[in-house]
Amino acid sequence: MVLNPKRRFIVNAVWVYYAKFYFGVKKLVDTSFYNIVFPILALMPLCAVGIICCILKYAQLCPGQHSRIQGELITIWTIMFVAIMMGAESTIATWILVVGGVGAGYGILLSIWQGKLPNKRAIPDKAIYFSLLPISVFSVGVLWSQSTVFIVLPMLTAGCALAHLLLVKAKHRLQVFNKILPVTGVIASIVSLLWLSLLIANGQEAMLTSDIVNNLFWCIGFLVLALALWLLPLFSTNPQSYTLLGVATFLLLLSQVLIYEIILIYQSV
Repeated sequence: MVLNPKRRFIVNAVWVYYAKFYFGVKKLVDTSFYNIVFPILALMPLCAVGIICCILKYAQLCPGQHSRIQGELITIWTIMFVAIMMGAESTIATWILVVGGVGAGYGILLSIWQGKLPNKRAIPDKAIYFSLLPISVFSVGVLWSQSTVFIVLPMLTAGCALAHLLLVKAKHRLQVFNKILPVTGVIASIVSLLWLSLLIANGQEAMLTSDIVNNLFWCIGFLVLALALWLLPLFSTNPQSYTLLGVATFLLLLSQVLIYEIILIYQSV
């Protein structure tokens, strides 16, 4: 279909405006502390809740496991509130924080409801599924506000570690997830390092200042140690320890923050 000159001018004007917004405004990267940490903390709950909801829906759980897993969701809602408080100091739009606050507040109410049930009973799973709606809108808003889709990789890595931590703390018996979640985290971490390696190798070695090199060394150190602790039970007869996994999750979070900071620095050039 051939557009007449007037319509072609309108289409070109809209495209130029969109291109200026997406490639111009969104590329003005703010590498302040809150703008680096906030998106990772804000997105990892979506990954963790998604995994937990799939387990609640499709896995064969006894009533005790069901209730214990639901009881651990309070950790996710707390992380969301921490992320929202950090987001208040970042450049994120206010409406995104409001939606996130609604999701986190709804989750807290669910945890209070479940905590008041007698005999450690579980609340209806559909009530938890509904929490995915505001959390998904919140996460899409956070994703859209970022200058690079790289943030999806830290979300997967940290989200899988958080979900695994909650499952282990709930004393689950789904042994397959003791393999799937660590392997997924390892794959996402490897892709992150490959992404960064290609970015550095793509003619931008001159940007490797001493500060970036130091952050890179710390990032790799934290990442290797975290993955070693996470994978240790797979290669030993020791049972899963939520204390060990908690340390691994914290180190993973530090490594993802450092690598995301490096990516943002390169994106800002």
